[in-house]
Amino acid sequence: MASRLFDDGVQELPSVPEQTTLEELSLMVGQAKREWIDAQNYFNQATEPELVDHAILSVQVAERKYMYWLKQIKNLK
Repeated sequence: MASRLFDDGVQELPSVPEQTTLEELSLMVGQAKREWIDAQNYFNQATEPELVDHAILSVQVAERKYMYWLKQIKNLK
């Protein structure tokens, strides 16, 4: 049930990063970067205090996700 509530249509993350290919990691890095940029844009447009708090958390999460995938791709090379 919970998975349906939070399903945003995004592909599932590979469960074992060591088994992913360079191409797959490149796609994950690109997707994470777009999510980070989208989160930053959302933050720049948020005006309500509750939305600003949500936007800040969204930016932090997206940044960490991007950094994680960058690290994974660097470790593969």
